[in-house]
Amino acid sequence: MKRFLKWAALAVLILTAVGAGSFGFMLYKDTHYIHSEPYERSGGGKADVLVVYYSRSGNTEGAARAVARFFDADLLRIESPRYTLDYQGWRDSADDAADKVTTTDISYPPVDPSQYDIVALGSPIWLFRPAPPLWTFVEENRFDGASVLLFNTFNSRFVDEEIATFQALVEQQGGAWLDHVYVRRGRIISQKAPQEVHDELGEQLRQRVERFDGVRRQ
Repeated sequence: MKRFLKWAALAVLILTAVGAGSFGFMLYKDTHYIHSEPYERSGGGKADVLVVYYSRSGNTEGAARAVARFFDADLLRIESPRYTLDYQGWRDSADDAADKVTTTDISYPPVDPSQYDIVALGSPIWLFRPAPPLWTFVEENRFDGASVLLFNTFNSRFVDEEIATFQALVEQQGGAWLDHVYVRRGRIISQKAPQEVHDELGEQLRQRVERFDGVRRQ
């Protein structure tokens, strides 16, 4: 009996250590920025595609830059002071995602999404739905005449009903829903490399070229 209790106690300690280690690694990854190659448009003249994104830790920023390269688009970053890259910001992001917050403080350069043929909106998925800053951007802007593409990166999954609710908000703001593309990076301790994520997104976009060309004004 003593031997059993000894081994049981050891098992509990191991499981506790593994859990703490996983949490610590997750927190480390969520409080350190993932840098990606800078983006600049290669073409001249007015862009007909706008890529708008929110990225707390850099993963979605890299994806947004890959999407912008695909379209040779204008690129706009949403800033949000609430979701700082530290433990408190991580807690706030989790709490707001759980509460399904759609309005939070954000800032971004002046823009008129309705002046573009396609507006690609990107964010991480937090608790099965796009992050709050992206909802806020849609609430604050009109998309009349533009087709809207949503793109997301995430560790776990999204819920179709949440994407449908986001689509309804886009349509309420005058946008025509175009599609949803996404990449599951994987769990915290075993994730795809950034280039794998970008390549996977690029392949999804290439599969939709005819659809994109159909809504781009000539």
